[in-house]
Amino acid sequence: MGLQGVRTTGIYCQASCTGGRPLAHNVSPYASGVAAEAAGFRPCLRCRPDRLPEPHLASLAPAAISHALLLISDGYLDTHSEDALARTIGYSARQLRRLFLEHVGATPTFVARSRRAHFARRLLDETDLSVAILARVAGFANSRQMHRTVSSIFGFPPSELRAKRRTSHRLTADGGIALRIPYRAPIDLARLRAHFGPRAIPGVETLTLDGRYRRTFVTCGEPGIIELDLGDRSQGSMAEYGIEVAPHILMTAHLPTFATIIDEVARARHMLDLEGHADALAFLSADPLLGPVAKAHLGLRVPGSWDRFEALIRIVIGQQISVAGASTMTGRIAEAAGASLAVDDELTTIFPTPE
Repeated sequence: MGLQGVRTTGIYCQASCTGGRPLAHNVSPYASGVAAEAAGFRPCLRCRPDRLPEPHLASLAPAAISHALLLISDGYLDTHSEDALARTIGYSARQLRRLFLEHVGATPTFVARSRRAHFARRLLDETDLSVAILARVAGFANSRQMHRTVSSIFGFPPSELRAKRRTSHRLTADGGIALRIPYRAPIDLARLRAHFGPRAIPGVETLTLDGRYRRTFVTCGEPGIIELDLGDRSQGSMAEYGIEVAPHILMTAHLPTFATIIDEVARARHMLDLEGHADALAFLSADPLLGPVAKAHLGLRVPGSWDRFEALIRIVIGQQISVAGASTMTGRIAEAAGASLAVDDELTTIFPTPE
């Protein structure tokens, strides 16, 4: 990722930042923003390293720590303690903290705290939600808690951060909330469209001709609609990378409550594999046999599913039949057992729950 903390300023930047030329003995390298923040640095306001996608930390750590990171990404520490997280992966709390400090550079609690603060900063930049509503959306108990956490990590209170946002950061959506989900380029959006289009469950999801993936789902017991722009226009401008707008997928959410949107963003990242495997593909590109294939597919991603139970049903149905046949059969299951939702002619059903 190329991040560096400057001890004389207390700021961490991208290595390419033009904000200054610190002396080498005052600079410390960091593998991730969360590690730099845990060491006491705040993100630079010029190069905005906080707007870049984080490296795939789970791929750099032992399996148990990777599992814990994925649970934190799913919001586990929003409702459980660090001790409970340790028990879930089979470690003592002390051992879990030691391994997190060794491989991640921060404790599990700090990682979760940073996750909420960064999501709050993105909402401050890209929406006009009030600070009180925004605090609940980002997973804070109240606006005072958000004020303390955001001020600690970014060096400014939420009100000042919103005042500093640039015009290009703000997004609007008619009847919904729009957010950018950054990713590390390259990405092969055409292959993602080619995967999701034929596999769309009739009534539950659809891919429009201009590359917009739309689907129904349930959040907090109520129906919602999500739209992910997978058109080539979503790739953003590399000239502005890290300064104005990093490469991103635009997500528009129509929700009964914004309280779960941090989790919906995590689902979208998983479904589109936005954490990516660029490091693995770059490593393979040096192999004499696999190198030419890897170099030809550096934007390849491994598509996932929006819902784990839905993925299980797809796997069972799709074993012995064609993709088209499996989509038709899954759509019949959704129509027979799922709830009706009259959005338009294409989105009419919510996929059934396990119950």
